[in-house]
Amino acid sequence: MRVATKNPLRLLALGALLALAAPVLAQTAETAAVITEIKPGRGRVEVKPAAGGDWRPARPLLALRVGDAVRTTDNARAVILLSGGRGTVRVEGASGALTVPAAAAAGQGQKAKALVEASLGFLAGTTKESSQAVLATRSAARPAVIVSPRNGRVLPDALAFEWLGSRFTRYTVRLVGPGGSVIEKREVTGARWEYPADAPGLSPNVRYTLQVVGAGHPPQEAWFEVVDDARARAVAGDLAGLEQELGGSVSPTSRAVLRAGLLAREGLFHDARRVVVAALGADRDEPTLHLLLGDLYIRTGLADLAAESFDEAQFLLSK
Repeated sequence: MRVATKNPLRLLALGALLALAAPVLAQTAETAAVITEIKPGRGRVEVKPAAGGDWRPARPLLALRVGDAVRTTDNARAVILLSGGRGTVRVEGASGALTVPAAAAAGQGQKAKALVEASLGFLAGTTKESSQAVLATRSAARPAVIVSPRNGRVLPDALAFEWLGSRFTRYTVRLVGPGGSVIEKREVTGARWEYPADAPGLSPNVRYTLQVVGAGHPPQEAWFEVVDDARARAVAGDLAGLEQELGGSVSPTSRAVLRAGLLAREGLFHDARRVVVAALGADRDEPTLHLLLGDLYIRTGLADLAAESFDEAQFLLSK
């Protein structure tokens, strides 16, 4: 991964990637499709509004209306998610073209449609190597920086703590609740530690503080709350409904984008990040995933990591 510049103007410019998509995505009632994957390669992916105007470069998460046109050149390709449970369309190659069609009057259940719209609604506000590559660029002299979970709610399953650090440093990881220390693990190597299955159960809707301590540095802290069983079941139901609406024709990357959007809309940034990082493991060159990951880092106060993700998205769009 390319290391982001420290120039604040650069960060603003990278963050402006999202602003290109947001004005259109905000009007989800008129959205007939959205670009969920884009790889320019040696060519270009361009869009032209149905209302007229010139062809312009397409961007990740750009919403499209009925009649908008998408074209590709050379070996460029894009994946476009159609509204109304119609799956995705792949546009690619020197003569790739699509005019966004209108949805049929009959459609899927209203709740399933609403789940897709809810995910798109969150994505409207969004501006690999996986995070392991970022870890490798950090000096051992720096204190750990907690990445996830970080100051938000989490689902109760498969809780794992991640931080930026050095593979050569041994850390003490401590979890503190309202009644004091819950668990402490010393001599943790690397930058990830899974909460043990035999550790004390965590109470829902209670604020816990995660502390990560490296030699010679003060404790680094972040808080999180585990959602209750009822909320966890509701989220699982929504994710299942989203899967039903998307159908079997949607690609894994586009599916991950929509799942992450739905989770993040619920404030579950930790779980949304897990979805995006897993998707990057299979599709590391997808700008949309890096853009979405950068937005999740912004929302959790990790500006440096956000800059790196935005920088990677910009690089992939322009190479």
